[in-house]
Amino acid sequence: MAMRSARLSGDPVLNQCQAGTHRMLEPEANLSVMRVQEGLSVLGFFDGEFDGFFGPVTGNAVSDYKVARSLSPSDPVVGPGTSSSLDDELFSDPPSLDPAFGEVSSFVARHVVEPFIGLTLAPLISAPLNSQRHDVGSFMLAALNSGFLVGIVAASRVSDLLGDNRIPPDVKAALADLGPAAGQGRQFLGTDGNLHEVVVVDDLSVRGLRILIHRPSGRTHRVELIELLCHELAHVRNAGLNLDLTPAFDTDTFLDPALAQQLSVATGHDTPRVFNQFVEEMCARHVAWIVQRERDGDPFALRFLQPVALAEAAHFYFAETDPVFMFDDNGYMQTIRDRGHAATFQQIALWLRRTSTMTFSGNPQIQQASALVFRDAADSAELTALNPGLARPIDDGLFPGTRDMH
Repeated sequence: MAMRSARLSGDPVLNQCQAGTHRMLEPEANLSVMRVQEGLSVLGFFDGEFDGFFGPVTGNAVSDYKVARSLSPSDPVVGPGTSSSLDDELFSDPPSLDPAFGEVSSFVARHVVEPFIGLTLAPLISAPLNSQRHDVGSFMLAALNSGFLVGIVAASRVSDLLGDNRIPPDVKAALADLGPAAGQGRQFLGTDGNLHEVVVVDDLSVRGLRILIHRPSGRTHRVELIELLCHELAHVRNAGLNLDLTPAFDTDTFLDPALAQQLSVATGHDTPRVFNQFVEEMCARHVAWIVQRERDGDPFALRFLQPVALAEAAHFYFAETDPVFMFDDNGYMQTIRDRGHAATFQQIALWLRRTSTMTFSGNPQIQQASALVFRDAADSAELTALNPGLARPIDDGLFPGTRDMH
C-alpha cells in the first residue's frame, strides 16, 4: 500500500518507510525528511526550519508524535507505523481537492506539481487581484490547465513525469540534468505535435538551501523558492518568442554585428543565443523584483522605479558578473566589455530596448509600466555611454541586485 495524502504520496523514500524497507533517521537529508517535518508541523509537533535535515530537533518531534499517537517504540525513527499514521492524518478525501494546495491541488495529487511548489504557488492565486503575485499564480494555473505546462517538479521526482507520453524520450532522459542551475524550464515539441514546457527545480532550492554565488566577488544570495518559481514562470511566459533566431547582423540588437557573426562561426555558439539568454534573464529578474517588493510591503515600487537605476542593474549583470557562467557567452559580451565604458553601455541600451518588448505580466498596467521603464532605461544607458562622468546610482529593478548579496 502506497502513501495516499497529497503531501506524501509518490515519495519513493516514504513509500519504502511504509513498506518496512527503509528507516528514516538521523542524519538523513532529503526532500522526504522535509515532508515529514512539514507534516509534523501541520499536526503541531515541529516548529523548526523545513530544511530536510533529520537532526535532533526533527528526531525529538518524531518521538513526541509517536508518544502522542501511542506508536511503539517511541524512538526517533520513521518506519511503517509512523509514516502510515502521518499519511492517514494528512489525508484529505479526495486528495485532488486538498485545501492546503488550493486550486493547484489536482496537479499536486497527480504528481505533476511538487507538493512544496504547490504550497508556495497556491497563495499567489489568492493575492490581491492587481498584484504581480496574483498574475504569476493565475498564469501558472492557466498554463497547467491548458496543458502547455506539463509539470513543475523537483529534480529528485522527475520520474513522476516519465509516464507522460507527450514528452519525447530524449527530453525525459535530460530532465534531471540541471547542471549548476537552481531551476530550469525546458521547452519541447510534444509527441502530440504541440509546444510544451516543463520546469524542474533542484532539491536544494526546494529545501531553501540553494546559495547563489556572485562571480567574481564571492558575495552570496540565498535563493527563496518563491523567487525562483516566479523567475522560471517568467521564462515560461515568454516561451516561443524565438529571440535566439535574431540574425547576428541585426543592428538593432548588436553594437558590432560583424563581431557577432564572426564569433557565431568561430565558436559554433550563435551570438543571438547569448543575447536571448541576457534579455530572458533581465525579464525574469525584473518580475522577481516586483514580486519581492510586493512581499516586502511595497506594491508601488514599480511605479517609482528610476530608469537610471534599472540601467545600472543591467550593467551589474552585463559587466560585473561572469558572462560565461551567467549567459553562456561566446566571447561577444566579454569583447564589448573590454572596449570600455561607452561600448558597454551602448550594447546594454540595445538589449534593454529589446527586453522591453517581452511579456512581464498579464496585468495591462504592470506590463505597460515595465515595458516603459525598460525603454527609458535604454535611453538612460545611452546617455551614460556618452557621459562617463555622470554619477552612478545604486542599482534597482532586478532581483537579486547588489543590495541582495552579502
